[in-house]
Amino acid sequence: MNTKPLPKDYLKLHLIVVILGFTAILGRLTEVSTLGVVFFRTFLAATGMWAVAQFQKKSLKISLAQAWPLLGVGAIMSFHWICFFGSARASTVAVSLVTFSTTSFFTSIIEPFVRKTKISWVEVILGVLVVMGMYFVFTFEGKYIVGILIGLVGALLSTVFSVINGQFAQKYDAQTVTFYEMVGAFGAMWIYIPIIIFALPNEHFQLIPTNYDWLWIGILGLVCTVYPYNEMMHLLKKISAFTLNLAINMEPIYGIIMAYFIFGESEKMTSGFYIGGILILLSVVLHPFLKKK
Repeated sequence: MNTKPLPKDYLKLHLIVVILGFTAILGRLTEVSTLGVVFFRTFLAATGMWAVAQFQKKSLKISLAQAWPLLGVGAIMSFHWICFFGSARASTVAVSLVTFSTTSFFTSIIEPFVRKTKISWVEVILGVLVVMGMYFVFTFEGKYIVGILIGLVGALLSTVFSVINGQFAQKYDAQTVTFYEMVGAFGAMWIYIPIIIFALPNEHFQLIPTNYDWLWIGILGLVCTVYPYNEMMHLLKKISAFTLNLAINMEPIYGIIMAYFIFGESEKMTSGFYIGGILILLSVVLHPFLKKK
């Protein structure tokens, strides 16, 4: 890493996590289908990043050879969002958020291969703790099996793009990376939407927002995407992708609390679910102590 992280960096990281914890709620509040939510989110995020750069009089120009990998990661990111919001729709916000927490386990395995470093057994142990937590979630919330599986695919995709972004963060400016990835995410949606509609002919897809949908998607695309993803790119210059994803495991805590107050009893889970959630979040608390040892 270029510089050591400061306490304010960790505070900023958890502010980002709180904001991200609200994204699943915003996706659930809209009447628009998951595909419509992601389509307009990526459009607004790309437009927002471009507007910020113009306001700051900052150039986003890079070569085509440099742009293609960033656009490709954006395509992965948009499919992750489809899985993330799709999981919440197929189950509950709580299940989607807790399932997403498995990113730390996937990262403990994938990041060492990408960075060509030794596997940290501390990270693997914490990852196994996450898997144990997921076992309880699976066992006691079997009726949400489809939502859980979709969420796991989304978590794996999230791991892939965050690990790759850890490499990009050392090479490019954070705004430039975020802008091209959002453009790639928006462009990929033009491919994903017809394929998914064709694959699920019996499903009804409402793609165009109405009334308050524009407000929720506007907040989602600008406040909950442009700021956190840009700041995460800055933080990846100082911290590892594993540390980032482990902190994001706190997202369920913030998200579940907010979801319970907004959606009420529909977000109430079984005791096994909360046991699993506690095990997953325990990995966050143990990480700094085990790493120090």
